Amino acid sequence: MRTDEIVYSPFPLGKTKHMVLVLVDVVANLRPNLDNEFLKYNLYIGSNSKRIFSPSSLPSFIQLKLTMINAIPKDKWNGYFDSDNFFEENCYSYKRFTQHNPEFKHIGWQVSDSIYVIVLDEDKLAQLKGTTVDTRKESQRESQENTQRT
Repeated sequence: MRTDEIVYSPFPLGKTKHMVLVLVDVVANLRPNLDNEFLKYNLYIGSNSKRIFSPSSLPSFIQLKLTMINAIPKDKWNGYFDSDNFFEENCYSYKRFTQHNPEFKHIGWQVSDSIYVIVLDEDKLAQLKGTTVDTRKESQRESQENTQRT
């Protein structure tokens, strides 16, 4: 999959969750006295935008999900580990990837050696985008729904 073809991330999952594509790159380090390589995390957050993080700047909620995903052996993800010949749309077919681990539908999965999908709620996605969600509106909506039920 070519990264210039990524247009759907974040892809909706239900009403309040989104599947965010994460591409992990290994980058050569040109500075002396440091490791020769380091990781770069590219999170595709919408509107032709991506956020790039180093391992030390990656938000803890993303680190946690990647750690959980990497704890599962690759052969349990039913991913594209032998081929780069797939499209972005294929990455969001959670039933394929979570077949052996259905509880990961709301966490994320590994698509290939360097591509992951992370499931985020609207608040976390807004945080990555640098926007805020008005919690008062959310609270008012919940209050109205609870009032209507009684």
